[in-house]
Amino acid sequence: MQRIIDLIEETLETDISPEEIAAASGYSLWHFLHLFRRETGMSLCRWRTRRRLIHAIWHVSTGMRVTDAALRWGFDTHSGFYRAFQRVYGCTPADFLRRHRVRKPSPPQLNEEVYRMLNRERFHEALTHWNLDLPLTPVTYPHSGEVSGCAMYAGDEYVLRARQDADLCRMQAVLADALLQRGVPAAQVIPLPDGRLSLPLCGMQVMLHRRIPGAPLRTPELLAAPDRHGDAIGRALAGLHLALTDMEGTASEPLVDDMDLAGHLLGWAFPKAQASLPHRFPKDFPDQVAALQALPRCVIHRDPNPSNLIASPEGMGFIDFDLAVRACRLFDPCYAITAVLSESFGRDGMDWEHAWPAFAKAVLTGYDAVSPLTEKEWQAAPTLMLGNELLALAAFADSTKYREVFETNRRMLSWMLDNMPV
Repeated sequence: MQRIIDLIEETLETDISPEEIAAASGYSLWHFLHLFRRETGMSLCRWRTRRRLIHAIWHVSTGMRVTDAALRWGFDTHSGFYRAFQRVYGCTPADFLRRHRVRKPSPPQLNEEVYRMLNRERFHEALTHWNLDLPLTPVTYPHSGEVSGCAMYAGDEYVLRARQDADLCRMQAVLADALLQRGVPAAQVIPLPDGRLSLPLCGMQVMLHRRIPGAPLRTPELLAAPDRHGDAIGRALAGLHLALTDMEGTASEPLVDDMDLAGHLLGWAFPKAQASLPHRFPKDFPDQVAALQALPRCVIHRDPNPSNLIASPEGMGFIDFDLAVRACRLFDPCYAITAVLSESFGRDGMDWEHAWPAFAKAVLTGYDAVSPLTEKEWQAAPTLMLGNELLALAAFADSTKYREVFETNRRMLSWMLDNMPV
């Protein structure tokens, strides 16, 4: 199937027919279309349209005229491109570019990530099981402009999300309820009328969440007022950890797995990324990592990047606890700090070189104001920031799709060694 995905990508600018693609696969047209939908979760036509839109909007973001980009990527008219874009993204190209930073498209690699998606019809089918009939709009990622294949907004109040298994759905529900009971905004899970937390559909589990009022945080706004926003994020993460610790103390059984962060860093990330490290990378880094094992631990979010933090009227809210584990609590504030740098590093028109150090300090001092950090935690903050970059380098080291992200993180790590804020 990867060979056929490559062929489709190479012929997006041509009029190659489904019959020709099927012939190249060695299957009959009917059998090929069936296999393609089973592997990707969408029809060949929709896949090609999405890929063409991704390429077209990238070229528009670089300065190409909309009409020229539309014609280049197979749309007969400007209006045809406009309508197709609105169907997939739920907004106009101009509105989309105002809200998103578009990443240059790279060929999909089936071995690197799950490409199975649920289309609008499948999400609408799922929504009817909750006895709801609401307009569906896509969920897009602000830092890349990519459309989620596993989530859609339902009206203004809900979001449908597909996950891999029922255990993950249960964890989401328990964490959300625990946080809401403790005054932390979270995406409440809405059970089905029969009491089930999720609906089996196309090999996945679909959940309905109540959306947190507000909008995801955006890096440009964060760095425009780094002290204020950094302090707010630090305080919110500390509050989150206190609520999760309280929940853990009353739980009858462990809800999340324990994470051996030191073992993960030294046993996997450090060896895999070692060839890409600058020569001045700390020689005693393994010893620094070993010291992380003595730091205070609790249940952590593990992925508090700006798009998973919601600026709500009720306070900072949190979504997507899919990666939640029990690990050293310092991981979350350090992850938030490096996530903001990765989304701003090298960007023109953003004073990230001066704003990011101030933001990083404010996150840690904000956290400390709510839940005081130990002296060893203050000392370990640079180690965890470097460790986050090692995890990114190791994850993308062999990736074709994310080669540009890998190179950005490699340069970023080198810059951090000379500009560590704490």
